[in-house]
Amino acid sequence: MTDQTWQQFGELVEGLDDLFKALTSIDTEIEELEHFDVLKASINVVINSLPEKFQAMNASMDGEDFITASDYIRYELTPLIQQLAIELGDTKEISAQRYAANMTFLQQKYPKLHMQLSKVVIEKNHYQQAYARNGLPNLCMVTDGETPIYLYSQYDPAFATERWAKSLAEKVEHKSEIIMFGLGLGYHARSYAKLYPTQKLSIYEPDEQLLLAAMSIIDLKELFDQLNITDFVVGPSKSDRDKLFFRFLKFMKGDPEIISIPIYDRITNVDVTEFSKDAQTAILNYDSTVRMYEKYGMEWATNSMYNLGKTLTTPSILHLKNKFEGMTAVIAGAGPSLEADIECLRKLKNHAIIIAAGSTIQSLLHFGIEPHLIVSMDGSEANYNAFKGLDIQHIPLLFTPMLKYRILDEKNENLCHVHFINDSPTIHFMGLKEPDPIFNSNHSVTGTAIQAAVYLGCNEIVFTGQDLSYPNENTYSPGARHMSKQRNEIVINAIKAMGVTVENVQGTQNQTSHAMSLTLLDIENMTLKFASDARFINTTQMGAKIKHTEWNTMEEVLLRLQGKSLEDTIFIKELQQATGYEENRVNKIRTHIAQLPNEMLLNEKRLKRIDDTIGKLSGLSRTNQKKCYEMFNLIDTEWKAIIHSSPFKAFYFMIFKNDLNRFERDLPELATEQNVVIKSKLIQEIMQPLIQKLISYSPQLFEVVKEAKRRVEESINSSQQVYK
Repeated sequence: MTDQTWQQFGELVEGLDDLFKALTSIDTEIEELEHFDVLKASINVVINSLPEKFQAMNASMDGEDFITASDYIRYELTPLIQQLAIELGDTKEISAQRYAANMTFLQQKYPKLHMQLSKVVIEKNHYQQAYARNGLPNLCMVTDGETPIYLYSQYDPAFATERWAKSLAEKVEHKSEIIMFGLGLGYHARSYAKLYPTQKLSIYEPDEQLLLAAMSIIDLKELFDQLNITDFVVGPSKSDRDKLFFRFLKFMKGDPEIISIPIYDRITNVDVTEFSKDAQTAILNYDSTVRMYEKYGMEWATNSMYNLGKTLTTPSILHLKNKFEGMTAVIAGAGPSLEADIECLRKLKNHAIIIAAGSTIQSLLHFGIEPHLIVSMDGSEANYNAFKGLDIQHIPLLFTPMLKYRILDEKNENLCHVHFINDSPTIHFMGLKEPDPIFNSNHSVTGTAIQAAVYLGCNEIVFTGQDLSYPNENTYSPGARHMSKQRNEIVINAIKAMGVTVENVQGTQNQTSHAMSLTLLDIENMTLKFASDARFINTTQMGAKIKHTEWNTMEEVLLRLQGKSLEDTIFIKELQQATGYEENRVNKIRTHIAQLPNEMLLNEKRLKRIDDTIGKLSGLSRTNQKKCYEMFNLIDTEWKAIIHSSPFKAFYFMIFKNDLNRFERDLPELATEQNVVIKSKLIQEIMQPLIQKLISYSPQLFEVVKEAKRRVEESINSSQQVYK
């Protein structure tokens, strides 16, 4: 020992003494706190171990056994202090800098998420920073009254996540599109990406507080640079989850798979099972939407175009907003249970607004009940057959322009309309914006009727005949002419074969179908969305349970409303006071429609030029690459002109929605390809089929446009007045 080493030893002893006193003081303060602190365990280890190790070292020094004393310093005291330094983590300044850098990254990469997180108040005690024995960051979830949960191994988080990623091989190795439930500190995502670097990851982190805590610990940009990430959604919002699923399915090219971080099964404020159910529903909804647009896209666009004249010359529901504030609306469906409520419904007409949901009007008229309002939105020929021949001129009809045009051809009185958010022809040509009433589209007309009742100001909405399933092997109530006995039997046999059931209001099971299950979920989404606007009552005696509704008998509803009185003509009187669109707006739309035929012809010429140019690419790509690039630019110029045209914005996107979605999905591959030969081939494979399909529909669309123009002129000219 030298004078210098004795001085250093003295500094060491003094430092250890200061550390012990500081830790003892901190430990006392932590004991007085009401919440758990993850550092307590680390501090206790040092407090409990340091005196014994120090005394042993000091005894060796007193005996001048300097080698043993140095061993205690090197192998006992140094590891103890090093581990404490690791577990104390970064300084507040470094953590704050890292958090700010992560917020900047989110602002640049995910601006909506940045805005969302900026409004969240951080709960500092819920997730506490911890460190594993090997120095890797960890998080400890602290919940009052429950045992704290560490998100990762307290020894080596990376090893455990690497084993997890390998265990998924059989499930995911042949998949290309992955939704990962949970991000945490990114260890699982990082381990997964190392094994499957080409797979695309959509990550859903349900816990905002977890991500906010992680942002003080890890570098998100560094992590995301290692991942092939296509989407990132955070938070408990079901709407955001649904948008994640929609984007995932829209751009999906291969087989999908959902994987989840195991620890999330133990975190009480997230529900992996609910997420999986939502994903299954989203897949069914997406598949249903694809099939519907494939089957009805042309028909919907035709209806909207042909109905444009009627839309321009009838008032919208805007002028009836909140006119029935504080009233009860009864939305009648045509389910088998309607008959059981029919006599009470007949009496209830004097006390509540009766709304017939679409073709339910057949059954109501069969029983001699005329509703205050019919709501209809179905654009199919079958819906026209349901309305055909009915005496309903005197009954107000709320329609969406996508309604089968033949229904409006035969009804000229007591009309008003509302718009659907997916009705691109009407939205484009009418230039719809606030305050024009635009509703979400629904799986059934009941969803539209719910939105209408809330819009009218009704604060109580009663369901009757809304079975949303098939009790007692029946599909409709008596009076539904479009469902013959033979057809009913065929449908019920098909439903039986599915083996799908749903709990009914009596606690037993009803047979149902996948499509009807989606309709039920759609209505439940509506009742949840408007829960703060209206009280929802379900009186359907044999129907499926509907979430966010109260069960009452129709007799109870009638008894409660007997003190209120309504006139039969209350809706008609309000409708007569409604005004139509301003003359300037009508004339502007009229001019726009008059120009459409020429725009259609111009688009057809552009499409044919693109098709002709694509046909030349294969040869030019090998013989004259300069000319080939000129062709690429020509195609790009013509295509941009098409997608900015009125026909494209109005009805191409509705009619060819599935084709355009597939094209959008494949476009990044085409845009990033640098090899001229391969790029030319990709254009032929990805773009040319779409172009040729658009060309093939041009003659039919041209005729639709000409007829729409004629109908607009006829409606405006024959109207007694343009509403002002």
